Amino acid sequence: MMQLYRALPILLSIGLFGCGNSATQESVSTPVKENTDSFVSNLPDTAPVIKVGTEANYAPYEFKDEYGNVTGFDIELMQYIGENQGFKVEVYNDPWEGLFDNLDNKSRDMVAAGLTYSSERASKYLLSDAYAPLPTSLVYLDESLNIKSLDDLGTLRVGVLTSSEPYEYFAQGKYKLGSLEQYPTTFAAVEAMAQDKVDAVVDDSGVLRYTLNDLPNLQPQYFDYESIRADGARKVFLVDKAQPDLLKKVNTGLKGLKEDGTYAKLTTKWFGTDLTKASLQQQEMLQ
Repeated sequence: MMQLYRALPILLSIGLFGCGNSATQESVSTPVKENTDSFVSNLPDTAPVIKVGTEANYAPYEFKDEYGNVTGFDIELMQYIGENQGFKVEVYNDPWEGLFDNLDNKSRDMVAAGLTYSSERASKYLLSDAYAPLPTSLVYLDESLNIKSLDDLGTLRVGVLTSSEPYEYFAQGKYKLGSLEQYPTTFAAVEAMAQDKVDAVVDDSGVLRYTLNDLPNLQPQYFDYESIRADGARKVFLVDKAQPDLLKKVNTGLKGLKEDGTYAKLTTKWFGTDLTKASLQQQEMLQ
């Protein structure tokens, strides 16, 4: 493996940064252009506008493309939901700390940022139906590790996003680890794994697969240790609690996209597979 590790830093710098995974953030929240290469609204200029906050630093859910436009699965999904329900979507790239403040002070109508369900969020905001049944997953490069259970981690070094849900989960000490290493971005954690600084990386399975799919000569091994029933697999949009009508439109639009095949096209485009069946199974489980 060591020969592979020596070649990977150059590969990673090309592949990962090419995905739009920038660690930088805009200090001022500004509206961003729609990704018109893949979506053009047919709604009239008089259609209502919904202000959507995001943090464009979590590919493939939301990130900046090479032209500086915010794109990603969440963004396109909301654009098509809006088209289905008769409203235009105006996307704002907000710093992480400002996402919730801007929703609280009514300068945003909702947030689309790859967020997972939590009882705390449910108490403060209206939460949409789950829209991406992707559980938290563990990835590693050394096939001989053969991880089939979290009890197999033993003395392994595990990389996670700083202050993320996986970090909180493993920091509880329920499972024995060699070490728990925090990184500012998923690509930084993957790069550390490629350089043999950690043995495995834990994050959303969609993010991990998107990041690693663009890297040739790698044979990542995945262990999805959560089910689609778990909170980590329940990606939700946050809606201002004073706007139940908007929540209803979001959920109705999401249902319509699953029925007309748009959801299948978008999930295949961004995650490499049609998630319609899994999403319907998840919804049935949660009900």
